Amino acid sequence: MMYLVYTALLALNVSVAVLDSFLTVNDALESTNNNYLQKNGDLYQRFLAAYTANEAKVADHWKRAQNIKEKTEELYTYVQNLKYDLIAFTEQIPLEEAKELNPRNISRQDNYDDPTRFFLGDELAKDGRAYELHEKLHEYREFLLGQLDEEEREKVPLRSLHINGTKYYDASGHEVSWEVYHFSHTIIVADLALLNKIQNNILNAENDVVSQLYASISDDDFKFDSVAARVVPIANSVLTGSNFEADIFVAAFDSKSKIRATIDGKEYEGEAGCIKYKMPATSVGTKKVNGTIHVPGSFGVKSYPFQFEYDVRQSTATVSPDAMNVFYVGVDNPVSALAGGITDANTRVTIDNGTITKVGPSAYIVRVTQPGVDATVNVYAMENGKQTLMGSKSFRVKRVPDPVARINGQDEGVKRIDKNTLANAGGLLVSMKDFEFQLSLKIASFNVQVSRKGELSAMMPSDGNKFSKNMIDNFKRCQLGDKVFITDITAQMPEGNRMLGDMILTIK
Repeated sequence: MMYLVYTALLALNVSVAVLDSFLTVNDALESTNNNYLQKNGDLYQRFLAAYTANEAKVADHWKRAQNIKEKTEELYTYVQNLKYDLIAFTEQIPLEEAKELNPRNISRQDNYDDPTRFFLGDELAKDGRAYELHEKLHEYREFLLGQLDEEEREKVPLRSLHINGTKYYDASGHEVSWEVYHFSHTIIVADLALLNKIQNNILNAENDVVSQLYASISDDDFKFDSVAARVVPIANSVLTGSNFEADIFVAAFDSKSKIRATIDGKEYEGEAGCIKYKMPATSVGTKKVNGTIHVPGSFGVKSYPFQFEYDVRQSTATVSPDAMNVFYVGVDNPVSALAGGITDANTRVTIDNGTITKVGPSAYIVRVTQPGVDATVNVYAMENGKQTLMGSKSFRVKRVPDPVARINGQDEGVKRIDKNTLANAGGLLVSMKDFEFQLSLKIASFNVQVSRKGELSAMMPSDGNKFSKNMIDNFKRCQLGDKVFITDITAQMPEGNRMLGDMILTIK
C-alpha cells in the first residue's frame, strides 16, 4: 500500500523548475514574435516604397503581399484567441479575464487533463480545437504557396508549416496524428509555449514569401515614365558618436548611368544608380537635409529635389542574454553587451554576482555563483580616462534544473518494461528536459532492489551508471508483475552531485 501511494505522488509531480522553464521559453517566444511583427512591418514598408515608385509594374506583387498580410493577421489573431480560450477553459474564468491573466499566475500550471480535452475533445469525432488549428495551418501554407510562381516555390519550401507531410510517433514508436503528438496530455504552460512557437512559424513563413515577392521585382520593371527621387534611411534615429546613413536613389534607374547629387551644398557621386549618404552624428536633435539628384537622360540632365529629417539621440547601452533571461550557476551564460555609439574597445562591462569574461566583439560569458540573488550587468563607456555608466540590466540567478534519469527511453516515475529489455539496457542514462544549455552529465551512483512475489531483495548499490552482474541476474529471474526499484539516483552536475527522482519499473 505504501508503494501505491508513493507511485501516485510520483505520477502527479511536475517539477517547479520544469514549469518555470516552460514559462521562460514562453516569454522568450513572445519577445521573438514581437520582433518578427516589427521586422515584417518594415518589409511591407519597403514594398510600399517600391509600389509608390512604379505602381503599374509593382501592382501585382504588391496586391499579393497585401493578401498575405491580411491572411497572416487573421491566422495570427486566431492562434492568439486560441491561447485566451485555452486559459478560460482550463481556469474556468470569463474570456475577458483570461486575456488579462499572465501565464505565470495560472493556478494549475501542471494541468494536462483540461488542455487535452480542449484540444482533442472526442478523438473519434475530432471535435477538439487542435483539429481546427491543423486545418487552418495547412490552408495557410497552401495559400502562401499559391501566391508564388512555380519556380519561386522551390526557393521557399515553408518547411515549418509542412505538417501534413510529416509522420509523428509516440514514446512507444506508434504512429499518431499531429494533434495527438502535440496536445495529448501536455500541461497548459507547454501548450501556451507551443502556440507561441506556431505564431513564430506563421510570421517566419510570411516573411519568407513576402521577401521572395519583393526580391522578384526586377530592375527592368521600373521605367523612366514614373521617375521620382527616393530617400531610404538605414534608421531615422541615431546615437551620438555614430553615423547617420541613408540610400538616396531614383527608383529603377539604369545602373550603368552616372548620377550626381547636391546635398546641403556638397557634391556626391553615385554608383549603380544610388547615392550613398553618410553624416557624422555629433549633436542631439532633429536634423534636416535638403538636396537634388541629377540624372543624365537622352535629352540632357534632369534634376529631382528631395528633403528629409532624422533624429540624433543620446547613446544608450544594450544588454541581452544569448540564451534565456536568466543566468544559471555552474554553466557558461552567453551575453551580448554594447554601448550605443561607443566602440567595442572603449566599452567596459561588469557584473556584481560572479564573473564576466569577454570572448568577442560585444560578446561575453557570465559565470554566476549565488542562486536567488539577482546579477546586474553594467555597461560603461571609457573615454578620455573616464568611465560613464551607459546602462544596466538585472538577471535572475538560478541553479540548473534537475536532469532526468532514463533507462531504455523510460524516465522517472512508474513504468512497465520487459525483463530482457531491462537486463540488456546496461545501465542508466541522464539528460536535461527543455533546457537551453548543453551540459555533459552522467550518473554517479544508484541503488537497486527487486521485489519478486512480494519478497524484497537486498539492496544492490552501483558506484557509476552501469548495472552490476548481480543486478542483471536478478532482472532475468523476474516474472510478470514483479517490480524493480531504482532509488538514491545521483547525477554529476556542474556544481556537484544532485539527487534525482526514483524509478519504479513493473515487469511486463
